[in-house]
Amino acid sequence: MAVTAGVIATAVGLNVATSGQDAHTAATAQVAQVAAGDDSPPSPAAAPQHKEAPAPLGSVPKSDPARGMVYTGLTVATKDDKCAGVFRTSAADLCTHGPDTAPKDVDIHKTVAPAVAAVAPNPDLHGDSQAPAADDLLKGAPPVLNAQTGATLASAAPASASPGKAAAGGSTVVCDGDGSSGNRVQVLYVHGSGEDRYAQYLASFKKWAADVDVIYNASAQQTGGTRHVRFVTDADCSANVLDVELPDSAMKEFGATNDALAAKGFNHKDRKYMMFADAQVYCGIGTFAGDERPSQDNLSNFGPSYGRSDSGCWSGHVAAHELGHNLGAVNNSAPDSSKAGHCTVDWDLMCYSDAPYYPKMRTVCPDQNQQDRLDCTKDNYFNTNPKPGSYLSSHWNVANNRFLMADNGTNPNPNPNPSPTSTPSPSPTSSKGPGKAPNVTVSQVTQNSAVLSWPKADSAAGYEIRLNGRAIGTVTSTVVRLVSLQPDTDYQVAVAVRDQSGSTSQPGRAASFHTIAKTNPTGPTKPGTPYLMSNSLTGQVADMWGGSSNDGDVLIAYQRTGYQNQQWLFDDAGDGNVRVKSVLSGKCLQVGGDLAQGQFVFQQPCGNKDSQDWKLTAAGSGYTLTPKGSSLVLGASNRWYYGGWLLELQQPNQQAYQNWTIQPAS
Repeated sequence: MAVTAGVIATAVGLNVATSGQDAHTAATAQVAQVAAGDDSPPSPAAAPQHKEAPAPLGSVPKSDPARGMVYTGLTVATKDDKCAGVFRTSAADLCTHGPDTAPKDVDIHKTVAPAVAAVAPNPDLHGDSQAPAADDLLKGAPPVLNAQTGATLASAAPASASPGKAAAGGSTVVCDGDGSSGNRVQVLYVHGSGEDRYAQYLASFKKWAADVDVIYNASAQQTGGTRHVRFVTDADCSANVLDVELPDSAMKEFGATNDALAAKGFNHKDRKYMMFADAQVYCGIGTFAGDERPSQDNLSNFGPSYGRSDSGCWSGHVAAHELGHNLGAVNNSAPDSSKAGHCTVDWDLMCYSDAPYYPKMRTVCPDQNQQDRLDCTKDNYFNTNPKPGSYLSSHWNVANNRFLMADNGTNPNPNPNPSPTSTPSPSPTSSKGPGKAPNVTVSQVTQNSAVLSWPKADSAAGYEIRLNGRAIGTVTSTVVRLVSLQPDTDYQVAVAVRDQSGSTSQPGRAASFHTIAKTNPTGPTKPGTPYLMSNSLTGQVADMWGGSSNDGDVLIAYQRTGYQNQQWLFDDAGDGNVRVKSVLSGKCLQVGGDLAQGQFVFQQPCGNKDSQDWKLTAAGSGYTLTPKGSSLVLGASNRWYYGGWLLELQQPNQQAYQNWTIQPAS
């Protein structure tokens, strides 16, 4: 397999991705408006149903590390096991089809080069510390609207997710809602304790995730439909990528990786985890439910699911293949099933002659471009419009998976390649005026803030936010963070559409929410309980950079995920002080250097050190955090650090970016 300039020819099995053409332009032109599916799916049934008895696997095949065929940690499922017909992996009670073979001439022990050049400046951590501007703080976050004054604290069009690292061409995906609520595919960069290449490859991971979306939507278009992957997204409509450090032992086999991720909190029912693993054990491997039921309680509709691509096979093609397994392809009863999680049709993303049967392949679709498309025959595992009486009309169809959008999303942020503003459309019941107002969704509620999101309205020049029936401001984005709310309080919020002439529609359906009650002014009331520290301006939370356990790694502000790198314990340090301990590492937050310079905050082993003592002081609806012996307070800075904003010590100014709400992590 040849590797051409700028193109990484990596694939699963016999399917080699050789096209360097960026097909994403057409996909991103379809602006998302309405999300498909329901964020509150039914609970899965207890076990999958096999309409056809699964083939017995016999024994686990012998490993072939040179080709990435490593079976360590896998066990053969019994006939009556839910994993019957495939393998069982890890203590997490998950099933897998097993490792995917590396394609011919691909050496899994040679890391794929970056697909996009990295631009990630490392700030001078010892420079001065000026109070940041709101516009700086809100890059990568929704615009902020003050519930009390109605003032917008940043431009309505959010900036790039990070300075110097705007989503590269072809790296955008379809945004939906607030970018995090509901069923989502979360992209992870997973590595051991050695070198961390997050900064070098971040733009490439985003590009490969976007390539996955292209594959799924282009495949849907072949049967007249639309299917986009519902990623966790950043503000620039690129896939959000988390930097996760795992023990070195967890990188050696798939089950251990999944268990280590679950132990860190990556085990949500509404998440499928797309891993780019910085290791050279596999080409790719993914969990697979093997459930044939066509109903929405099919196990493939639920997480956690894990798909791992190792560095020798990093690409959109391999990631799309492993996601295909997570979504339910290919069941053993499919017409062209290989009986081992794949299919026997050449030029199909999910097909190759696999272990342990090595069935004979056949050419049905002569077009080799189909190698980056799903379901050549359109009746094995993916079809947006299956024919009556076909296999997919009565069996599980990946096109119906709740982690895919059957429309183009709600696109909460401006199209990264916006077209000119269109002329306002009249409402259905009037010859002029704004169109029908959308219904609003509320998420990420804290003591003093909440995120509002709604579908885009074609006629909108802006959206008027109404809080408890009172208009408090107008924004142009379809996602906004509402701040300066009162703790433990009921609110109702609705959105009305304002057109270019200034006319305003009736508001859409109001959403009710209740802010979280304020914690004890001296700190959390339950020792040993993990808490999140949310910034009162941005809604971003205190996060241990890189999900790392290493001494000296710094504290950053990052969008809330709730994983262990964002969870903190508050231990009594005496004299009204606390020590802030990371749930992830068990280490304490510490300051160092000349505090007058507003130094950054990092983690060190906990000890009897004044530099690890903090005082929590009630301020507004939250708290300030002050190091012992200092008058400075913890605040969000305007300095970027490889994926987040540095948190540092600043002269107190009573601004919201120095105010923190503390709420239970669960």
